[in-house]
Amino acid sequence: MLLIFIFQIVLCSISATSFTIHQENNACPSLKYYPVKAFSSHCYVNPNVLASTPESIKLNGYKYATYKVVSEDGYTSLMFRVLPQDNHGRKGPPVVLEHGIQTNSAIWTYRGNKSLAFVLTEAGYDVWLVNQRDSGYTTHNKYKPSDYNFWATSMDDVASKGVPAILNTIATATNKSSSIIYIGHSRGSTLVFMYASENPEEAQKLLRGVVALSPIVYLNPNLVVRVLCYLAPIIGKVLELLRIPVLNYPVGLTIGFYQILCTNLPYFCKLILLLTSGSANQFPPGDLLAVFSNFPITISVMHILQYAQIYRSGKFQKYNYGKKQNMLKYQQEEPPLYNLGNFKLPIYMYYGERDILIKKKSVERVFKEVGSTEKEYFSTPVGIDDKKLQFGHNDFVWSIYIEELFYKDLLRTLSKLQPKFSLE
Repeated sequence: MLLIFIFQIVLCSISATSFTIHQENNACPSLKYYPVKAFSSHCYVNPNVLASTPESIKLNGYKYATYKVVSEDGYTSLMFRVLPQDNHGRKGPPVVLEHGIQTNSAIWTYRGNKSLAFVLTEAGYDVWLVNQRDSGYTTHNKYKPSDYNFWATSMDDVASKGVPAILNTIATATNKSSSIIYIGHSRGSTLVFMYASENPEEAQKLLRGVVALSPIVYLNPNLVVRVLCYLAPIIGKVLELLRIPVLNYPVGLTIGFYQILCTNLPYFCKLILLLTSGSANQFPPGDLLAVFSNFPITISVMHILQYAQIYRSGKFQKYNYGKKQNMLKYQQEEPPLYNLGNFKLPIYMYYGERDILIKKKSVERVFKEVGSTEKEYFSTPVGIDDKKLQFGHNDFVWSIYIEELFYKDLLRTLSKLQPKFSLE
C-alpha cells in the first residue's frame, strides 16, 4: 500500500510538470495519442471526464432532482432523478438504475446520448440513479468515511436496509408502488436477488419486475479470479489485522492516480479494463479517461470477501463471520442461504459469453432456482453469433455498439414489463 501511494505521488508530480499545455484535451480517438493529448490535434475535449453525476446530467442537456435515501442503519445516500427535457411529463413507470462495485451512478450518464439514463428518459421512462454507500455520495449519522465502521457492512446489510429504503423513497415520490422496474448491473443485480428473496411480499408490492445485467448470484470466474477467491480468506485476515476495511480510499487520490496512469500508459489501462471485464474489444478509446473518472472507486472489503465466499461454497448465502459470530448473528454456525424460490418477480437476465465472472451455466442455475413464473435469460447481443461481438462483464455499460447490440432489445423487454406503455 505504501509503495502504491508513493507511486501515485510520483506520477502526480510528473504530470504536473510535463503536461501543462492544453490540459483541456482529455479524449482521443486512438489510445496511441493519449501520452501527447495535451498538444495533439487528434484529441479533443470530453466534458464528462471527471464530471460528477449531477454535472454529467446537466452537461448532457437534462435537469435533475436530488433525493436523500435514509437507511435503517444510519446511511444517507443521494439519489438523482433525471428530468425530461420537455414539459409534457413522463409516460412510463419509474426505472431504477443500480450500479455495480467500484463505481457509482455516473456509469449511466458519462456516455452522452449513448448513456442508458438518457436513452430511457427519451423513451419516456422516469429514471432514478442510485448510489450505494460505497459510491462517494453517502454519509452516516455516526461514522465518517475515514472510520473503520463506516465500511464494515456486508452486501446483506445493503440488500436488507439500503435497497428497501431506495424503493420506498421512489414509491413515495411517484405514488407508483408496484410499477417500479429495477435494472441492476453486476452487484446491483446481486442486491435485488438478496432483497426480493428475503422480502418477497414487500418486493412484489414495490416492484413490477427486474432486469439483471451480468447477474452475479453464482460465480464461474476465470482462472485468475478463482485463485484470488481461494486466497481471499488470507488476504481478508491480513487486511483486518491492518485495520483496512476499504480499498481505493481516499477516492480522490485513486481517481487522480488513474487519470495520470491512463494518460501516460493507456494500453496498460485497457489491460485493466480487459482483466475486470473479460473483454475490452468493444471499448471506445475516446472514453478512456471518462471511464476512469468514476472507476475504480471505493469498495468495502466485506463485499469482496462475500463474493469469494459464495464462489468457494457454491452457495448463495449471507456473510460468513466465523462460527462463533455466526451463532450470535444467525443462531447457527453456517451463514443462512438465500432462498431464490422466494423470488417471485418477473426477471429478465442478460449475460455475455466473455464475462470474466459468470458463464451461461451460472445464469441457468439462477433461472431454474427463482420462483418467478415470468422469466427469461439472454446471451448478449441477442441473436448474434459473431464471437467478436459477444459481451464481456462491462460491455453493458461501455460497448461502442451498445445502441444496436443491447438497447433495442432492452427496450423491448421493458415493454413486456409495462404492456400498456408504448415506446412509439
